[in-house]
Amino acid sequence: MTDRGNDFDAVIAGSGYSGSMLAAVLARQGRRVLVIDRDQHPRFAIGESTTPIADFLLDGLASRWGLPELQFMADYGRWKRNLPHLPCGLKRGFSYYRHFAGQRFWDDAQHSNSLLVAASSADKWSDTHWYRSSVDHYIAGVAVQAGSELREKTELQGAVFDEERQQWRLSLHAMAGADASSGICHARWLIDASGSGEVVSKLVGNPRNDEWMQTRTEAVWGHYANVPGFHGPAAVDDPFAGDDSAQHHVLSDRWCWMLRMENGVTSVGVVRPVEDECSGRESFRKSEPAELVADYPSLSEMLNAATRVAPATGPGYSGRLSRCRNSGCGPGWILLPSSFGFVDPLHSTGIAHSISGVMRVAEALLSEPEDCRSLLDCYARDLPQEIRWIDQLVSCCYRSMRYFDSFTASCSLYFLAAIGFERSLAASGAAESTAWQAGFLQCHDQDLQTIAAEVSARSLGLCSVSAAAAFAEFVRQKISSLDKVGLLDPGHGNRLWHTATPWQSGAIDSDECAE
Repeated sequence: MTDRGNDFDAVIAGSGYSGSMLAAVLARQGRRVLVIDRDQHPRFAIGESTTPIADFLLDGLASRWGLPELQFMADYGRWKRNLPHLPCGLKRGFSYYRHFAGQRFWDDAQHSNSLLVAASSADKWSDTHWYRSSVDHYIAGVAVQAGSELREKTELQGAVFDEERQQWRLSLHAMAGADASSGICHARWLIDASGSGEVVSKLVGNPRNDEWMQTRTEAVWGHYANVPGFHGPAAVDDPFAGDDSAQHHVLSDRWCWMLRMENGVTSVGVVRPVEDECSGRESFRKSEPAELVADYPSLSEMLNAATRVAPATGPGYSGRLSRCRNSGCGPGWILLPSSFGFVDPLHSTGIAHSISGVMRVAEALLSEPEDCRSLLDCYARDLPQEIRWIDQLVSCCYRSMRYFDSFTASCSLYFLAAIGFERSLAASGAAESTAWQAGFLQCHDQDLQTIAAEVSARSLGLCSVSAAAAFAEFVRQKISSLDKVGLLDPGHGNRLWHTATPWQSGAIDSDECAE
């Protein structure tokens, strides 16, 4: 592309999907954007499961700012028609299977040990699993085609903000193998899309603020070939095939995810609660997922035959997953959600939350100066509330994980929040302020907040089957006035046939909607 010098409207640190999406939006609107990344595409990345919220937001973002290349990714049907070369996986919903040590997986007619929650009524409207090495590469290419500049293998080593000129002076270092050279550039905005790299926060003195977080987990993961399907539990009343989902294998003190891609690769990870000084962390860090589920025969048989294809050097390890920074914005700098904070992969909130941030930051930066500050103030105020809300929803599930009925009851709070937000988006449109009045995942909904606080407090100290059953009944009664789809209705037998609003049809009250 033509060299436009070293003065930019925005410099974005990180060329993952959220940084590249923002770059594509800004560049398509005529802004001068530089994206830098210390790595280069294609590269391995984890975090691959979308939700109806993520799909809706991506469709709205792409439609509003003229990016059909991204709109193709907003549901499985369009993806397969328009991007057949781009690897993905079909995700019809969420599946959960409770395993017991020393026993093969078993279930009964009431599905006491499984839960399937459909997120769509047909494959064409389904969510997707993203094969991130290819997807991130593709979106970075969209950003370049839209007019942004991408400098890979480049580090941001220094940043000085001139308050009078409202401009950054940024020192860039080109690593070995970089196409560009080291040097100085200037930008009005410095945006952190580096995720856990937290590049900008470290440079601007934005400290960690996460000791309050209740969810404290760690994970081991990788991509594996030759992982057979989990076909044993299939039942005639299943709303979808359990393998076509974000599959959660719930154990006594941890859970294992499996996300199947259509290129033969399965993303596998094991997540467990951990205290800061928990014993056995070094052993956990060095273990393959197969070793961490060795006491559970059905899972062990599946993973023992698998071959890790990435990372090449060994399974990935997270350390403590939950993290949060003190501020989301400052003079001339902005954090996208994944750089501000993250909780846990349990409810697959990461992609949706990231895209929501891209939308809000783009709207601010493309608005008039007097509106920009107000929008960013609102964004910075909302981010901490959103992370706290996700933390509350997730931590309650971990406290109740030992017993499946209490665990599914806790999960119902997330589904209730997601359904409410989906309906708000479908009724108002993703970019309309009315859709966000209740906040991301209804984090400003006072009725739901009150219920969640009561449920969270009740989840402490669950230590018997009878206590878990009483807890599940308590949750069922608490959510009854808000629950329009029968999340905990015993008559549904842990099978929810359709909970998501079919926004693609444009008819929120159509027969496709959950009743």
